[in-house]
Amino acid sequence: MPAFTNDQRFARIANDASYKGWSVSTLGAGGWFGALINGYLCDIISRRWTLLLGALICCLGTGLTAGAQNSTWMFVGRFFIGWAVGSLSAAVPLYNSEVAPPELRGTVVSIQQLAIVTGICISFWVGYGTNYISDTNSASWRVCLALQGVPALLLAVLTLTLPYTPRWLIRQGRKEEALKTLAWLRKMPEDSELVQLEYIEIQAEAMFEAEISAEKFPHLVGGGAFTKFKLQVAQFGELFSTLHMFRRTAVACLTQFFQQMSGIDCIVYYAPTIFESLALPGKTVSLLASGVVGVVFVISTFPAIATIDKIGRRPLLIWGGAGMALMLILCAALTATYQPHWHNAEAAWSTAAFIWIYVGFFGASWGPVSWTVISEVFPLSTRAHGVALGASTNWITNFAVSIVVPIMLERITYGTYLFFLMFMLMGIAFAIWVLPETFGKSLEEMDLVFGSGEGQADATRMERILQELHGVHANGEMKEKDTTSVYSADGARKV
Repeated sequence: MPAFTNDQRFARIANDASYKGWSVSTLGAGGWFGALINGYLCDIISRRWTLLLGALICCLGTGLTAGAQNSTWMFVGRFFIGWAVGSLSAAVPLYNSEVAPPELRGTVVSIQQLAIVTGICISFWVGYGTNYISDTNSASWRVCLALQGVPALLLAVLTLTLPYTPRWLIRQGRKEEALKTLAWLRKMPEDSELVQLEYIEIQAEAMFEAEISAEKFPHLVGGGAFTKFKLQVAQFGELFSTLHMFRRTAVACLTQFFQQMSGIDCIVYYAPTIFESLALPGKTVSLLASGVVGVVFVISTFPAIATIDKIGRRPLLIWGGAGMALMLILCAALTATYQPHWHNAEAAWSTAAFIWIYVGFFGASWGPVSWTVISEVFPLSTRAHGVALGASTNWITNFAVSIVVPIMLERITYGTYLFFLMFMLMGIAFAIWVLPETFGKSLEEMDLVFGSGEGQADATRMERILQELHGVHANGEMKEKDTTSVYSADGARKV
């Protein structure tokens, strides 16, 4: 926006490619930090208050960026916004999965991807609309940045009306409250058979996690917040403890790495700059073209939701990646031929169209599928931390890409497309020869793929816990069982 680029306090962000990259990448750095500490916060202060904290941090970041008086304010504000987004992007699906009925969990969690791309779409069109405020008045960009605080503030207010999740309440030993909350969520009486069955399953999950922690880290069971923090660190270490577990971790992290190295955030973050470089007529037209990116993002998500549980994960990644690779080749060829003046308007608009199609392929494949894959490659005992590590890989790669893209667009122009093409081809090869098909696979079948027995052992343990709980329920005893630890400090089973 001219009002921002002409303001000497922010001129370096607008005109220095390296500085612009660092400005944008601070959001990725904050996202990486937020994703890493999210699990700890969700366990310590609850999923509910983690949502509130994330919303308030986003409001703080919004205030700093919208009211920025210099570049430092902008950098710090974007870090806080990234922190909030990184935390909320993990806390929201966790909360949703724990309050949604079992038969709707997949659908509810899938809707999050649609919500994300809808938010991206809205942000592009807000930028387009506020561009009309004034070319000289800072309100044109301050209003644009301030509006991102509206949904954050709304989330903060609505969080106060949300219940704690039954699963978190059980882990805190608040079982009666958990049962009441579950009955309220299902709109059924507490003694309903369906409510009681789900309540037992939630108890079993809590006992399962407690047993695993007590077996592997008996010296870290119980204790205060710092001990729980050390337990979280130790549980992350489990992801690298054996060769077959390392293979699972590598698959999850590489899936997220290739998702980011496809170049999608090059388009999302720098769309106005890219479209302006095509010599499209006027700054407003480049913002309009950026708005189309958001629309395509939203539309392309629906095919992914409709097909992901029908044709599998790998076909979507392979063929979606192939479509993205083809669009990158076409964009590189046209840019190399017609830059920098783009006297051929048809070539410029064709390049814009290829970028839109590229985004469509991503939205229907690597966008949602990569997140599904990382939740399916881990056994129950390490799934939460494996997914968290995969998410942090996404954010740290996002951080790195955001730094270098402005410099690449300025210095190697069409080479930027070829750079991401190289990684896209590597991602396709990864999906063909390394990534296992996770769709419809049981824990035991995933064990065979990775040459381990964790999944089978976890399934056996969970079956035994469920039988114990069903036995207690059937006898009418429903005694209070210690879900914090069913093992003593030395690892021996309590009786």
